[in-house]
Amino acid sequence: MRVLAYSLLVLAASLSACESPKTATAEVDSPAAAAPPNSAASAGPAAASAAPATPVNAMQSPETQNPALPPDQQYRLLGVIDPDMNNVVAFALKVPRDWKVQQSFKRKWAGAIPTPQVYLSFRSPDGSQQIEYLPTDDYTYADGPMAQNMRMQMQSMGIPSPANDRPPMPALAYIKQVLLPRLAQRGLTLRNLTNETALPSEKAPNQVVKSGAYVDGELGNGRRARVACRMHQQTMQANGETYYAWTVVPSITQTNADLAASYAHTKTAQESITMNPTWQKLNNDVVQKGQRMNSDAHDQNMADQRRWADIQRQGHNQRMADIQRQGAANTARYNERMDQMDASHNAYMARSKSQDQQHEYYVDAIREKEKYTDPTTGERVKVDAGYNHVYTDQRGHYYGSNTPINASSVNWQELQKLSMKEY
Repeated sequence: MRVLAYSLLVLAASLSACESPKTATAEVDSPAAAAPPNSAASAGPAAASAAPATPVNAMQSPETQNPALPPDQQYRLLGVIDPDMNNVVAFALKVPRDWKVQQSFKRKWAGAIPTPQVYLSFRSPDGSQQIEYLPTDDYTYADGPMAQNMRMQMQSMGIPSPANDRPPMPALAYIKQVLLPRLAQRGLTLRNLTNETALPSEKAPNQVVKSGAYVDGELGNGRRARVACRMHQQTMQANGETYYAWTVVPSITQTNADLAASYAHTKTAQESITMNPTWQKLNNDVVQKGQRMNSDAHDQNMADQRRWADIQRQGHNQRMADIQRQGAANTARYNERMDQMDASHNAYMARSKSQDQQHEYYVDAIREKEKYTDPTTGERVKVDAGYNHVYTDQRGHYYGSNTPINASSVNWQELQKLSMKEY
């Protein structure tokens, strides 16, 4: 079961969208496009829960915190909209002022759980420079006795490993072994590779390590290009198992002129990303609903399987009873095998559920999120990590603090942080 929506919404894209991506931009000098519609903006209290350290109405859209830049400045602020949520601004970032922008905001689904997929393309007025952000690749991997045993069981049952089940690798190796071959399959072949550069790693909170790399080369159209990726990797250990969750954000910068100068625009864009808490709350609600639907569908499927197994067992037992003593012996042996299979299956499902809990816990850690519960109502909520105490005012607002306060004096309720086993 996948947990969607990375907390910083790393830029994503689909190369297939490169052919005819839908143009949909929202800039700070276009208030109608940059601000969330009334239906989404009215969720102000809910938005506060996604960013407890931010005042309740501190960011209803990127425009409110980033005034329009003067005309003589090099960059403008672009609001990237989510068409599936009434064109709410999802995040904002800087782009060169006079460049043309194209975007495609879609979602891929794991059952009922969506993952945003954003394609962005920036082109200079004369077409000599182009920056593209490609699909975000999310991977998880577990290593240890239990994980290895589960893989063997899946192979014996003919169940293929998930596509995102891949051990982590260095960013430069990922570009050469995964990204470049994938681009070549889609008609973007990078020749005469040079300047293979691995960027220094950087430690972040919650045992996350950020890294990156890039490779320069020449495209078939004669342009110089830099294929780059940013990588976020978290490593956790529990019960003798090592768990990895890592995300890759690829980009392609191409130009007829100075490649380093064009790539500077790429860095400026990715380093200026600012999220909209209102959109984060709306997206998280959709994800949580999808998780519940996936869980309900799984439970129903298991119930149907048990009922069908019971029907088969009853008919089998009746036939065996008609064959007298030999049939009774066969029935006993069959029931014994079925009990063993049920026990093995139940153990496998219990481990799968435990891994789902661990996966959600680790992905929340990567997002720098933590799950809390209201002891008076039992309601659960995810808020930003990094606070020793989290309170609610019973109106849907959440507040984080590193020092305790007298909650009763302001009619607040302190929430309780959940451990991994309580997820």
